[in-house]
Amino acid sequence: MKLPDHEQRELEEIERRLAEDDPKFAAKLNRPAPRVPRRTLVLGGVLAFYVAGLVVVMAGVSVGSVVLIGLGAAMVLAVFGWFAVRAWRAHQDQD
Repeated sequence: MKLPDHEQRELEEIERRLAEDDPKFAAKLNRPAPRVPRRTLVLGGVLAFYVAGLVVVMAGVSVGSVVLIGLGAAMVLAVFGWFAVRAWRAHQDQD
């Protein structure tokens, strides 16, 4: 979103004064945000899928639905299967 000219000038003036007053802090603000490693994102997604499976199991138990319980259990077991496949592939790569 484009700022009006007078607001853009005010913002630039604030940035200039900040850089003069505290150059270290201004340098920190200009640095790009650190990236989250892909491995962390994948493990977070797997953990979220596991928790979702547990929630589906609990919903199935509270409703009394065998289908929901089975679906949630399959989700939870899929996480363990994912870890097993990853470990097996890592072991195969080492040989």
